[in-house]
Amino acid sequence: MFPSVAEFFAGMGLVRAGLEAAGFETVFANDIDTIKRDLYEFNFGLDEFRLCDIRDIAGDEVPSVDLATASFPCTDLSLAGTRAGLSGARSGVFWEFARVLDEMGHRRPRAVMVENVLGFATSAGGRDLAIAIDELNRMGYSCDIFVGDAKWFVPQSRPRLFIVGLLDPPVSSVDWSESVFRPKWVWKFRLSFPNLQLHFLPLSLPLVEVPTLGSFVEHIPPEDDRWWDDDRTAKFVESLSPIQTQRL
Repeated sequence: MFPSVAEFFAGMGLVRAGLEAAGFETVFANDIDTIKRDLYEFNFGLDEFRLCDIRDIAGDEVPSVDLATASFPCTDLSLAGTRAGLSGARSGVFWEFARVLDEMGHRRPRAVMVENVLGFATSAGGRDLAIAIDELNRMGYSCDIFVGDAKWFVPQSRPRLFIVGLLDPPVSSVDWSESVFRPKWVWKFRLSFPNLQLHFLPLSLPLVEVPTLGSFVEHIPPEDDRWWDDDRTAKFVESLSPIQTQRL
């Protein structure tokens, strides 16, 4: 029997794609965005998908699962955003995920996986990350912290911070030295918040051959109609935040 997953903030189902490749079975998925719902349907169908605000989901509506995942919005944590942190209107929905877990009571999954941008680690000087882990600790989860990067699989650097909480963490004998998975800031974070219940397990880089960007990119001539025209380009530039406009 495959380990089961409840996927929150599911988007188009990229977390599901990775987990199912590793032998997991998604039995519940949720997102609020209709466009993402349509993409999810194209990839996986909608048998397990529920389109709604996570605020409208109660713990007793979520099936019993082995793993719950949350790729909650990064808007208030990203260096490109407002940096309002977990108090922000978008990234603050982490607390709704925590509420659902809390309401599940004795049916809480054995493991949780929370994923977000690296800005999560520096938001409010690291306090937002500590507060999130403390909340998971309160519900019985010991947490591992590590960094993953898409460049280990595809020709795009997209580093992400992962928190993996376990109700029954194994005894760890990990090398506590700095590594590609746990940069120096991870160890500084541990020392800054010594009361958090943390564990660190050994990790190794995937043994895959990373393709080049050229193997994916379609070469489109400049006169092709698929390029954005000046009006669409201007609208996109106007939609950028002030800090991104300055960078551009």
